[in-house]
Amino acid sequence: MTQQELARSAVYIVQHEYEHATVTAADGRQASVGEFYGDPAVALIDGHEQWCAVAGEGLVICRLEQGFGQCAAYFRQPGEVRWITALRQMGAFALEWQDEDEAWHSLVFEAVDVSAYAPGR
Repeated sequence: MTQQELARSAVYIVQHEYEHATVTAADGRQASVGEFYGDPAVALIDGHEQWCAVAGEGLVICRLEQGFGQCAAYFRQPGEVRWITALRQMGAFALEWQDEDEAWHSLVFEAVDVSAYAPGR
């Protein structure tokens, strides 16, 4: 099995092997971003390397510096799933995501809230 790279910065790499996504730091730390139905489509690493986002079947945002590997999921609950095809950063804690209809939507978050996230689907 071969890992496919989704995003890379000076310190972090976001990869997936089939439906499972991971983030790896240059110092060897690795964290699971979770499982996606179908392979993840796209990833983004924050310009200041504070967080990363992985998307496809919904969106998962993970902390990179403090709290490495703590993640929050968006648009993955039954009845609320969005199929995301593109991401772009719009601010320190803001991004835009494009859905399968090519419409862009914004998401602003202050910090990654991990209270409701369980890795996997």
